[in-house]
Amino acid sequence: MVKPFKLFLIILLVLVLLALPALFMPRNGIRIGSFTLKYPSAAQLFDVDPLPQPHEQELAPELVMLDQMLDSIFLQFHRDTISRDIDSMLVEAVDTLTVENTRVDAQQILTSEILKSRRVPIETSDTLFLALKPFFEALSSGNPSRRQVRVLHYGDSQIEGDRITSFLRSRLQARFGGRGVGLLHAVPHSYQPGSVKQTVSSNWQKVLLPDLGKGALAHRFGILGGYSVFTTSKRASSRGGFNEAWIRFQRIGSSQSAARNFTTCRVFYGYATEPFLVSLSYGNETKDAEMIAPAKQIDQIRWNIPLAHNSFQIDLKGDESPLVYGISLESSTGVVVDNIAIRGSSGTDFSRSDEVSLKRFVQLVNPSLIILQFGVNLVPHIVPSYDYYERQLYNQIVALKRAKPNVAVLVVGVSDMSRKEGGRFVSYPNIEKIRDAQRSAAIRAGAAFWDCYNAMGGQNSMPAWVYANPPLASKDFVHFSLRGSNLIAEMLYTSLMNEYDKYLKSSNNVTQRLDEPLH
Repeated sequence: MVKPFKLFLIILLVLVLLALPALFMPRNGIRIGSFTLKYPSAAQLFDVDPLPQPHEQELAPELVMLDQMLDSIFLQFHRDTISRDIDSMLVEAVDTLTVENTRVDAQQILTSEILKSRRVPIETSDTLFLALKPFFEALSSGNPSRRQVRVLHYGDSQIEGDRITSFLRSRLQARFGGRGVGLLHAVPHSYQPGSVKQTVSSNWQKVLLPDLGKGALAHRFGILGGYSVFTTSKRASSRGGFNEAWIRFQRIGSSQSAARNFTTCRVFYGYATEPFLVSLSYGNETKDAEMIAPAKQIDQIRWNIPLAHNSFQIDLKGDESPLVYGISLESSTGVVVDNIAIRGSSGTDFSRSDEVSLKRFVQLVNPSLIILQFGVNLVPHIVPSYDYYERQLYNQIVALKRAKPNVAVLVVGVSDMSRKEGGRFVSYPNIEKIRDAQRSAAIRAGAAFWDCYNAMGGQNSMPAWVYANPPLASKDFVHFSLRGSNLIAEMLYTSLMNEYDKYLKSSNNVTQRLDEPLH
């Protein structure tokens, strides 16, 4: 019998013998005639990359600056009331910023080439702001103080858990007002927004796009990409009783957070084959109860939720469940931004929807801006041309504009993704082709386009985000961390507001010219 320490020495010797060639083998291998003999490098064996990644050194200083600015914004934002202008906080935050123990002047940073290089402009087919005009008009002239301005933020797993959306929402609500987290599934995902805790009874079933088969219901998946139903019990029906289900919400987090201080709850339902009862309760009392007749289209119930109550519950009873399309926690005025993550999607599902139900739902929600942020699920499937994807994405934008003609659409381009080649992480070779297809589809369909890949730093920029301290992306080299998501949201917000400020200036100039007396 081999003793344990001898077995250990044998294994150690084998590992040393395997590792020795890695120390001397050239990185590109040894050429022998028409063949190249390669051996795993030390970096590949031990999963390290001793060589600096392309762009890593030039990206590192600006990531430090932007990341620290983000920290300062959050610190100031939580200390001050929401009524303060957060853009002035940004200037104050930059004013105290230090990089490598060197104090940096605010104006120097705001006008530096580093920050200019990250301010990637939003692209449109014209210079008259037509692509974004419906959204800009809704924001201007004090409109948000009188009515709701809605933004639907669609995306794949890159925005799951309210990532990117939550920071974009907080920025827009700080400038234009508005409260709440917007639309949620009746059955929560494993992730939830940071301002609301949602729990449900055990007899709910969530049906999402990947679960849908054929038939009418497969095309009536609403604007959240699915619906929920409560399961029915034969035992309850046989005893003459109703099937029951409940959904409970609780405000959490800072009381100063606009996202938790919603005052309106809207329940979207449809295609109920039997009547059902829905009720609202808080403060240990039932505040409202309605018997809803069978429904052949998507409709809604609206309730006011007093800020004084931190929790409330929705109860549903009936022989059969309606399709519950979602619940929105919002304010009646200001900006509301919905996080609608559809995992595994490439953003090509809207044209699958029943046109009548899609139009009805979009009219009820009434968005001024729809953001489409997809692409990472397409990257691993490398093909010579993405003309087919350009056509598909174009058709999705057309379908959304057909559902609501006066809506702005903004396509956010695919982010950088890395794969390992020769022990180093490099961008997938097809990312720029996918990005270009997205840009072409957006411009051709009269939408706007923002280049996320370019904003990150372009080719091979993801490793700099992964290896930042703290990390701005996860080690799958695909998804942003929460900090990285906030940074992307800040870049997007800055570019969007830059175009908005130009729109305001242009509109004011036109108004002034019209007001001038004729000579």
